Amino acid sequence: MAKRVRRDSLVVNNFFTLASIIIITVVLTLYTKFFPHDKENTKNQIEKLACEKTSYTYSKVFNENLLKKSINAVEKGYYKLEGSYLKAIHQTSKIEEVINLDEVNSTYISSLGFQPKEDLEKFLKIKYEIIENDKKDPNKKNEECKLNAGSVMTSFKINSTEIFRVYTDFQFMYNNAIKERIDCSIKVYKNYVQNYNNK
Repeated sequence: MAKRVRRDSLVVNNFFTLASIIIITVVLTLYTKFFPHDKENTKNQIEKLACEKTSYTYSKVFNENLLKKSINAVEKGYYKLEGSYLKAIHQTSKIEEVINLDEVNSTYISSLGFQPKEDLEKFLKIKYEIIENDKKDPNKKNEECKLNAGSVMTSFKINSTEIFRVYTDFQFMYNNAIKERIDCSIKVYKNYVQNYNNK
């Protein structure tokens, strides 16, 4: 009789264990299918472009909805470029000799594919910084920090609200190397816009 009771309780335990596993599986399946993933997962799903793989490139979305709309401003020419240098301090700066800001502006315009209009009251601000790598900076103790010649940082803003940022390194202090990274930055921006608009 005691064996029978033990066997019955074992069957009941096994039944509840199996029922629990089935319930957990169903809940996890429903959660992954119907609940939205966080932005980081969405970001990870956007495939990197070939130009991002050739040199370190980092991008961040700050406002998905404004990012999706920003391409309309670009296509209508409702944007302004605002650029500057971040020059080396601990070594002789050469960045201005390599590329001037007029050339940088022309490269951005060419990559965007649309001319900016004049005298705009409302516009998308594309702010960029050509950063010269200060290899003699005593704070740069990591050797990897000294490998690149510099970086291009591009920020897209609407009403002073940052919506998207791209940061990319150039390995050599050449005019064409900098232009190539600018072109890559705009390709990354357009790739994100396209992916978010197709979601």
